[in-house]
Amino acid sequence: MISSTDAFSGKSSLIIALGKILQERGYRVGYFKPFGIGKYVGRELVEEDVSSIVSILKVDDSLETICPVVIDRPYLEFEMKVEGIKKRILEAYQRVREGKDVVLVEGALSYEVGKFVGLSDDEIARELNLNVVMVAKFDEFVLDKIAMAKQVFGDRLKQVVLNFVSGYMGRYIKYISEKLESIGVELAGAIPKDLFLSGTFLSEIVEVLNGRYLVEPKEDVVIEQVLVGAMTAQSALEHFRRCKNCAVITGGDRSDIIVTALEVPNIKCLILTGNLEPPSVVLGIARSRGIPIVLVPYDTLTTVSLVNRVTGKGKMKGRKVERIVEIVKEHVNVDRLVSLLCG
Repeated sequence: MISSTDAFSGKSSLIIALGKILQERGYRVGYFKPFGIGKYVGRELVEEDVSSIVSILKVDDSLETICPVVIDRPYLEFEMKVEGIKKRILEAYQRVREGKDVVLVEGALSYEVGKFVGLSDDEIARELNLNVVMVAKFDEFVLDKIAMAKQVFGDRLKQVVLNFVSGYMGRYIKYISEKLESIGVELAGAIPKDLFLSGTFLSEIVEVLNGRYLVEPKEDVVIEQVLVGAMTAQSALEHFRRCKNCAVITGGDRSDIIVTALEVPNIKCLILTGNLEPPSVVLGIARSRGIPIVLVPYDTLTTVSLVNRVTGKGKMKGRKVERIVEIVKEHVNVDRLVSLLCG
């Protein structure tokens, strides 16, 4: 099982990378997520992470088998109606196992989720007889979090992968490894923070903003940073030059900011608020330079708030899949993980 100390720690990304690497090595790979949190797309209840991983790894089992329990209501209401769920999970897991060399089981949002109803990661790991790899989001309290998880999982928790390791904090890796060893846990890898991976595809931003293109993109670019152009053009230029793969949010009536942004190679997209379209000459400059412009109906504050909902939680697809595979090969002891997961 791939579990995590916190939500959005990178479980799905690690599963995708391991799945692709194992498939390269000739393994028949299965994927299983005992329960997930769904949302309705039209009339269909969808668990987005599951759908994405199934598509990337091209596994054959049905979505209903891979994720037998999808929460379609507030969690407290779900807690009131859990009869027969554990049996459903066990039966689905047995079907997924058939004909597979290894099944990558993804834990809940974090390892504690589901405890009250008997569906937390430690209880699922015990029911399915699984070893556990813990993905831990790197911060100053990471050792405390892993130590608590070790108390919960006991001997099943064998290995940890640190994620989002950035800057000077990397110098503590050796110390952390030694401390983990003292409680019977092996550090299997430390994945550095990668702005490209944590970035968000432009199409995701446009979707959450109900935007429409005034200038169409040539490709679905990854946005790593978002800036608000609410200052003078000269002040904005200094910020634009320092950002990387950036989207700029500004009013459609700020032609000075828009034209300045179009001059900077680091700017990959302009998001214009308030349904205010710029002059056609400005759109012509954007088209000639291949920089998409998106028009949205909201004011700047609302637009920033909506964009913040999806930034840092971008979908894994396309070049991101290639990138996470490269990073895991470089920074994780894949052979040790494989021996644990296949053991």
